[in-house]
Amino acid sequence: MRASHLLLQESAFGLFTCGMIAMWTHLTGDAVPLAAGVFLAVLLALPVAFTAAAGPELTVGERRRLHCTRHVLLGSYHLMWILFFLCLVWASHLVLSHGFWSLTPLLMVACAGGVASRAVHRRERWELREALAQPELTGPKVIGIRSPDQVPPGWTPLLVHRIDRGPFDALVDYRIIVDGDRVGTLGPGQTLVVGLPPGPHRVQGRYGRLTNAPVPLLAEPGEALHLTIEPVRPDRQANRVRSRDPGAYFRMVQIPAPERD
Repeated sequence: MRASHLLLQESAFGLFTCGMIAMWTHLTGDAVPLAAGVFLAVLLALPVAFTAAAGPELTVGERRRLHCTRHVLLGSYHLMWILFFLCLVWASHLVLSHGFWSLTPLLMVACAGGVASRAVHRRERWELREALAQPELTGPKVIGIRSPDQVPPGWTPLLVHRIDRGPFDALVDYRIIVDGDRVGTLGPGQTLVVGLPPGPHRVQGRYGRLTNAPVPLLAEPGEALHLTIEPVRPDRQANRVRSRDPGAYFRMVQIPAPERD
């Protein structure tokens, strides 16, 4: 689920909660302590700040897989904005007309989350355009090919295969970095082909802050290089690796070239 959609839902839920508290307080005649309003505002501010800071780029393959497993609360982004404004008008009317000033912090945090949602949405659209654009390479490389036969004569085909681990990381693509350049992405079970000039190279996988130590390779003309990539711990222990050592999340291994009959 995109961060902008989730951020807008959190803000709308905060406004709805603010309105419900104000309505209940008006009916019962009880007062809302200022400490309660501040505490609720802090509870809402934590996920709003976390979601606003998160904005993972989605590749074309990730968007295609997520389309079949959309979040049950995702709906339409425009529809969520309509619900947000309805909750904003309703909650603001109850708070201002009845003088429930202790709920003002909660109301302000929810409004700030809605404004931040627009900024995050624009950032996501920019990141998507950047992802779909042709990447700029700092060195000579041949990308966007499907077969080692398309590599120019005298160059070295590099084949990186991602091992399919079933449902683990099934919805994400691994970014492949060669000499500091992103040369492509890999979905589960896919193989990436890159043409490299002869000489030393360094290859690593990346997803957000998760990566691995660069694997040194020596490319020789006409001799294909084969690598496999997979998570170091494709099980419940993977979350421990993510938090403790994100620089060692992937296992990238060079394997011998398969023999041809």
